[in-house]
Amino acid sequence: MTVGRRTWNPDTDGWPEGEIELRAYGNGHYLGRFMLTPGPGPGPVPPLQARLVAVTLADQTGAALDTAGPVRGR
Repeated sequence: MTVGRRTWNPDTDGWPEGEIELRAYGNGHYLGRFMLTPGPGPGPVPPLQARLVAVTLADQTGAALDTAGPVRGR
């Protein structure tokens, strides 16, 4: 992951403080984001499998939003 302009490895660097933005893209276009908010205090780093699930869900959401097309007149 990237924190600021630095590459961050949660397995060696721990979990960064504050919210983490997980961006959703569709066909190369930014479509939205998920904000991951850690619990209070220094907690354990989520396992790699859980982090991969979060990234996969963001990827699938971006793909679904991309195929849905723009929202027309409300």
